[in-house]
Amino acid sequence: MTSLPPASIPFLERLGLGADFSAAPIAGGANNRVYRVCDAEHDWVLKYYYQNPADPRDRFLAERGFYQLLWDAGVRQIPEPVAWVESQRLGVFAFIPGRKLTPSELRPCHLTEAIEFIAAIQSVRYLADAIPMASEACLTLAEHLRCVERRFHRLMAIQPADAVDREVLHFVQSELGPGLSRLKSRFQRVVETATADPQLPLPSAGRCLSPSDFGFHNAILDRDGRLRFFDFEYAGWDDPAKLVCDFFCQPQIPVSLEHWKSWIADLVQCMPEWEELAPRASGLLPLYQYKWCCIMLNEFVQADRERRAFSNQRSLQVDQRLAQLNKARTAWQQSLNYLP
Repeated sequence: MTSLPPASIPFLERLGLGADFSAAPIAGGANNRVYRVCDAEHDWVLKYYYQNPADPRDRFLAERGFYQLLWDAGVRQIPEPVAWVESQRLGVFAFIPGRKLTPSELRPCHLTEAIEFIAAIQSVRYLADAIPMASEACLTLAEHLRCVERRFHRLMAIQPADAVDREVLHFVQSELGPGLSRLKSRFQRVVETATADPQLPLPSAGRCLSPSDFGFHNAILDRDGRLRFFDFEYAGWDDPAKLVCDFFCQPQIPVSLEHWKSWIADLVQCMPEWEELAPRASGLLPLYQYKWCCIMLNEFVQADRERRAFSNQRSLQVDQRLAQLNKARTAWQQSLNYLP
């Protein structure tokens, strides 16, 4: 039997878990410890949340608040949250039988479901006063640039321990560094043509309640052929342009940019208040392509290695780390099409 966090056993027993149960880790996440726990009557997902003392954001509280807001308001495109234990940083969810999509399976109907989910979230905005800002929330144009710069500087702080680390640092210094300078020059032209002051926050009506890290990598295709979305540790109020850019830039189950215009148009049809979304997102897209090149190199940042270790994932082997570097290089070369 898989060893569950000790504090979780009495908690699960109080929920009705029988003595004869099974538990198995669920692979895929790199942030937390996640298990499937079953007995004759229950089928649950147990999530044990990671928290780094240096991280000001409480992942447990952020996810609990977002899940409960949606579920209590009748949004059902998510797993049911069953129970929470704040003192132990534990959450229990109903297990959703199904599987993840593969990139080749992505169809227009799935893009429509993603829009329906975002629209459902926005329908409960009036209940979300207690929801905090999203992780790395950017409400001004200037904040988007600062967010990307912080990502770059995290990589510049890598302390090389082997040849792969040194190769990554060389890539960061020789390619991403000059690339950031070019990106900033391009972004300055975006700012100059924008109607809003780059230091002026988006008005409330122009903001979105965002699940953050939103994409099909955080979705399960259930037995009825419908998508259920999960993973809201970074959720909160944000710029809808950031949501759109992240949705198209996440690399696990990529969404082709051929859907960019139509997807944004459908989103604005649901949320007319976001009438400036298309030009804002288009101006920000190169920034987010760059940001995701940086995110692909998280494995080489010490804080992210610690989070991976907590989630019971082994550190990547040399060939896996080289593969990750090559993915970042490929993404970077593709993003150059958007730079002058």
